[in-house]
This record gives sequence, structure tokens and C-alpha cells, in this order.
Amino acid sequence: MKKVDALPIGPGWTCEILTVEGNVVGEDGKMMTEEMELWRHDPIECVKELVGNPAFKNFMSYVPERVFSDKEGTDRVLDETWTADWWWNTQVCVGV
Repeated sequence: MKKVDALPIGPGWTCEILTVEGNVVGEDGKMMTEEMELWRHDPIECVKELVGNPAFKNFMSYVPERVFSDKEGTDRVLDETWTADWWWNTQVCVGV
């Protein structure tokens, strides 16, 4: 437990109670419901944690790049967000 407690702490957890309607009719003639817990992180806080983590410094890219697997530039590689047209087009639109 000491090693677990020594791990870095990221964004906190939030629990929301949701009422979910099922597909079974109860004795009262209404659809049955159940309360469920939804545990989640704030996605903005998760992104801040990832971007700000120095362990990922050499693995993050903020600039669009067209990557090819051949010297001629005919076989395009689309394996990360920053290698796709969307990232390229988005940065061109905002003038970055």
C-alpha cells in the first residue's frame, strides 16, 4: 500500500447517481427503474494532466505533420490525430 500511496495523483473522481429506465414493466404498470452510480473524471482536467506531465514531453505533438512511409511521399501514414487532415485544416482555419 505504501507504493500505491506514493503514486502520482491525477484528476479527482466524481460520482453521479443516475436513474435508468429499463425495458421491463413493473407490477404498477410502469417501466422499472434502477439507480446507478456513474464514476467519472472531468475530461478537461484529464487533458491538463496529460499535457502538463513531463513524462509525456517527448511523445506529444501540437503541430500538424504529413507523415509518409516511403521516400517518394506517396504512402501516407494516418496513425495519430496530428497526422490527419482535420488537425492540419483546423490550425490553418484559426491562423496558427
